[in-house]
Amino acid sequence: MSDEASLNLAMRWLIFIKERFEPFSHLAMIALFVAGHWAMVAMPHVIFVPRSVSLLTFFGTLTFFFKLRLYDEIKDYETDIAYNPTRPLPRGLLGHRHLYLAIGTCISAEILFFGIASPNSLQILIPAIAYSLLMYKEFFIPSLIRPKLTTYAVMHTVVTVLLSMTIFSALTNATVYNLSHEYLYFALMSWMLFNIFEFGRKTFTDNEERDQVPSYSNVWGRYGAVILLLSQSIIMTILLLSIELFDSPFMKNTLIGINISLLIIGLLYGKLNRPPWGGIYRAFSSLYIILIYAIIIANYGIYRS
Repeated sequence: MSDEASLNLAMRWLIFIKERFEPFSHLAMIALFVAGHWAMVAMPHVIFVPRSVSLLTFFGTLTFFFKLRLYDEIKDYETDIAYNPTRPLPRGLLGHRHLYLAIGTCISAEILFFGIASPNSLQILIPAIAYSLLMYKEFFIPSLIRPKLTTYAVMHTVVTVLLSMTIFSALTNATVYNLSHEYLYFALMSWMLFNIFEFGRKTFTDNEERDQVPSYSNVWGRYGAVILLLSQSIIMTILLLSIELFDSPFMKNTLIGINISLLIIGLLYGKLNRPPWGGIYRAFSSLYIILIYAIIIANYGIYRS
């Protein structure tokens, strides 16, 4: 029996979370994600969001993202056995049964958190959960979509739109049918941001590529991968600036600066094709999502001052 196998279940879950859902970065990113939605709702001075509703929405969102992590652990099990045998599930830290029970618990918790925050939010949360389960089953066509890396990713990240609209419904206590079209723009903007995060983290220099492990750089080429990611940043910028509350000199100038930085780092990665530029490109792509929600929150402070 391994040392890990002798640990109690709670300790094994803590190890799993540390390795596969690193608490600090995930809590920070999800807090910014929810806070960005809160800033959108609170900026016009029209809606007061009770602190309890904000906290319930945060915990519901955190649970939703953790559930998606659990889905991926199960879906990637066969691949991980071959290429990542030290990950928790292949090495036996936890079993499939533990993850299935955790998924059921997460779904129940999501419904509880969002339902208490606002029963109206369940109108869109339930479709979000249903869509996430289709994601888990890979839409019952895994052999068709798994080889198509970009299609596969975009079909999965679109769940962000449903989750985003659930958050807005919870924070405003409005039905999804009564939410402003600008909330939909924000939700679509979030979809683009998660595409940027996804495309960036699987883009490598030539000597970083791994046999039989797909990446956007080996599908599209280095410059193609950069263009793919930049297309999402352009759409994201258009959507964000289409929202009246964010059509400000601060937002425009800051977005220009961030996007130019993304372009320059992308071109350097593509041209130099060596360390540390692959890592820098991936790091900035991940930082991009944090920067955008951070400036949305900062814009709230400027707007309210």
